[in-house]
Amino acid sequence: MSAATTENSSGPRTLRRGLQILQTLQAHDESGLSVTELSRLTGLQRPTIYRLLAALTECQFVHTVGKTRRYAASKPTHPHAENEHHLVEIAKPFMRELAFKVGDAVFLVIRENNDSLTLWREIGPYPVQILGTYVNKRQPLGVGSAGMALLAKLDDHTVDQIIEANSHKLDHYGGMTQRELRQLITNTRTRGYSVVGNYAVRGALGVGCALCSSQGHPLLAVSVTAITERMPARRQKEIARLLHQTLEHIAEKM
Repeated sequence: MSAATTENSSGPRTLRRGLQILQTLQAHDESGLSVTELSRLTGLQRPTIYRLLAALTECQFVHTVGKTRRYAASKPTHPHAENEHHLVEIAKPFMRELAFKVGDAVFLVIRENNDSLTLWREIGPYPVQILGTYVNKRQPLGVGSAGMALLAKLDDHTVDQIIEANSHKLDHYGGMTQRELRQLITNTRTRGYSVVGNYAVRGALGVGCALCSSQGHPLLAVSVTAITERMPARRQKEIARLLHQTLEHIAEKM
């Protein structure tokens, strides 16, 4: 085989292998896969995977997961990214102040189709922090307290559509059922704030409140999450009050 033929065939083969790795990562969640797992799933040798991961990472198609040796597919930048960045910059100082005041972690979340998307989090000074979600993490709308605050503000028809679309995912969150999710929605609408515990993270309880437009459409939610022992009913109510204050401050700056 001539050098030219070898060069022509190696290019498409490398591309196919790179796409194979990317598609494998896209089929898994954001916890990612190790090189060993990728090798087992794709049948490719580890040196080849390392080389292709380096190229995919450089082009921002793939990223490492935190400080681990795992890799995940990067989410594509979408048209609302600039608005989300602006929202984070507005919310940060108020979230930081709230986290310092309550001692626990504070999360900023929006709705994206049938999911909740975490835009930012601030960590409080209490020694034990519940960090059940992180920036850019998606999960079914309603399994976390901020997502539940958003879900409860939607009309019943939209709620039904979202629950149906996510029905096959709910069991992965503490065995949540559609019936339990609907009860949480009712409770949230009655109280004016959400209380969700032991679903997304075992031993944790979150309180969330949503900010709506003048037409009643939920724009964003902020939540506080702590270990269950720190969240008696009285404190839940006080945190909800502080959350509403925080949302008012954010709304004034938007």
